[in-house]
Amino acid sequence: MIELAFVAVGAWWPGHKLSGLLVLGRARFSSSEGSMANCCGSKRCRCTVVAGPTVTACGLSGDGTAASPLAANVAEWPFACAIGDSGSGVYCDPASGELRADPRYWSDFEGEQATTSYVAAPIPVPAVQTVIETVSIDITNPDPCRRGLGLLFREVDLDFQLPPNSGAMAGIDGDDTVYLGNTGNRQIFATHAQTNKITSFTLAPGETRTITMNVEAGRGSGGATITRVQKSLRAYVWSNHFN
Repeated sequence: MIELAFVAVGAWWPGHKLSGLLVLGRARFSSSEGSMANCCGSKRCRCTVVAGPTVTACGLSGDGTAASPLAANVAEWPFACAIGDSGSGVYCDPASGELRADPRYWSDFEGEQATTSYVAAPIPVPAVQTVIETVSIDITNPDPCRRGLGLLFREVDLDFQLPPNSGAMAGIDGDDTVYLGNTGNRQIFATHAQTNKITSFTLAPGETRTITMNVEAGRGSGGATITRVQKSLRAYVWSNHFN
């Protein structure tokens, strides 16, 4: 009898290589004649698999027996939702052979704000709604795998000088958000109202988009002027599972 350090299941023929399936354990060769010499003189040798000890590493449990089969060493599902409906996947990396989970989630923020003073040279408020300033940001979905959901915060604050019987409007991207008027007999200095809009947007995986906000004014009458422009544009983006 000859025992080898590897395990093979198959047959050996004189003048040919050993063929068969390699498994964990040890191999013991024997023949009906009772010796390797006689075996090699006969038609073939038979291989018997002798099971060896099972060694497990991190992430596995059990010893490979019927009473304690090999299994993934996992924790109990602690969430109220059903694991079959909400559990994520586990995948095999074909390049490294390592187990991988779902891609991580990402988030990002970009913002820009500025203040411009026109006290020295006030801007007449136009009669029709007109773009007087702009502000832009570049926002990127940092997730290369998932769509990104974003929230866009647009904020404008215009200071108006309003003589008697005058009025002015401030707006954001085509929307006239506030109108201020003076129906009295004395001038109003630096009157203003801070207005904002919140809207959602989506980005494809890895997409970068330039977002521009238009600061607008209009409905000017009675000599109304602009003495200060405050603007802010902020964007938040998250990658997640959403409809």
